[in-house]
Amino acid sequence: MTAAEFIAKIAPLAQVEQLRTSVLASITIAQGALESAWGRSAPGNNLFGIKGAGTTQDTKEYINGQWVTIKAGFRAYPDWTGSIVDHSDFLVQNGRYARAGFFQACAALDYKGAARALQQAGYATDPNYANKLISLIESNGLQKYDLVQVETEEDDMNKVLEYDQWAWDELDKYLGDAYNEGIISDWKWVQAARDKALTYKDLLLLKVLIDERRRVKA
Repeated sequence: MTAAEFIAKIAPLAQVEQLRTSVLASITIAQGALESAWGRSAPGNNLFGIKGAGTTQDTKEYINGQWVTIKAGFRAYPDWTGSIVDHSDFLVQNGRYARAGFFQACAALDYKGAARALQQAGYATDPNYANKLISLIESNGLQKYDLVQVETEEDDMNKVLEYDQWAWDELDKYLGDAYNEGIISDWKWVQAARDKALTYKDLLLLKVLIDERRRVKA
């Protein structure tokens, strides 16, 4: 897979995740590229090197001023979509990233500050981790994927959903079909459409997830 192919594949979901969690799309794409060698090395569909149960593999860590190879456990996912969503949730749920100023930098669309905050918070042991992310972003123009002025678009779509019964009926059918196909496994999304409780952020995430899983299934 080429760099361009990798970017084209994950950029749409990275942008949805930025809207959902505020994690910059450029950071998501750059971390995925760096940690997985542009998608060529992602055992268990783990694009971001997040440790946990799932697979065991060799990894290099920078310890006491030198690189050493150790065995470690890593999370596994059914597809790249799961990995990307979990990456955002991982950053949100671990308070050290917020304390390091990561989300403050993301809110300011400051990818350099966000990259440095990741390193400061200990995402990786590589002392050049932030510089590598910044270089990847700038050399591939990834900052263009960072969302701007999304609040107005979100407000407009929420207003459509508030008043348009036809849109809710279509969503009910769309999500119901995806559930029946096994593309989504949680009935709560269908029920949320019937209760008119879905937000624009929910819809963006679901559409990208459903489209990608249908593509892989095909």
